[in-house]
Amino acid sequence: MSSEIIKTTLLLDELLEVFFHKIIYYVPSDIVGDVKEQLKDQINDDFYDEFYFMDNKLGSGIFTNENALEVNSYLIGKRTFLEQNTFKLVEKSKELTEFEFLVIIEKYYEYLMLFIDLTQWLSQNVKKYNGEDIHISIIGAFHVQCQFYVTHLKDICNYFGRYLDLEKDFNFTVGEFVLQYLPDILSRYAKIEDAQEENAIEINKENEQKENPKEACNQLSKIPNPKKKKQRPIVDNTKLEKMILEVIFNVKTI
Repeated sequence: MSSEIIKTTLLLDELLEVFFHKIIYYVPSDIVGDVKEQLKDQINDDFYDEFYFMDNKLGSGIFTNENALEVNSYLIGKRTFLEQNTFKLVEKSKELTEFEFLVIIEKYYEYLMLFIDLTQWLSQNVKKYNGEDIHISIIGAFHVQCQFYVTHLKDICNYFGRYLDLEKDFNFTVGEFVLQYLPDILSRYAKIEDAQEENAIEINKENEQKENPKEACNQLSKIPNPKKKKQRPIVDNTKLEKMILEVIFNVKTI
């Protein structure tokens, strides 16, 4: 594989990683149907019907109504990361050959449309599959998440529309998503988790060496993989409730 192809692949992976950063999702078992058996080696049964967040640095974890407001605070930074991707693409459009950039922007556009389709479906069906007891802030969070991707799409079309087939109908069916895209998404999550474990191990090694260099040298091979824990930000619930009502539901508050 040529160095140009490797560079292009690495750049595309770096850009696509942002789609998986600071994201919330769930997979209702009802929609998986017959393909659930085909995915049993990749997905445990307890993966379905739970709300998850994913962070490229913090890892992943389950959230519920009890921490619904915190989820909204967690998602706020998503917009900035997507905007940074736009700036990176602008820079790369000047540095790469037209063919190299075309490969990147077409695949990037495909995945952006996939995530818009996915997040729209989640925001429209979160209540359907979770009943009346679901916290309004979780519903709002899924709406906010979708809107971030839609706003990013407008930027991509404005800057790079000349490279793209804007009339293309991707038609992401559930079966296509589960069989074609979900395995790729899971493999990307696996890479992120592997990287997190390696970083955590390196940090543990450095800390051990600082405390007792000689003992640390003897114990390096014995350090276990750390368990990833959910880390939650400190939030102001009143401000978050006001933001959700005003931004998502157009309800003005005092």
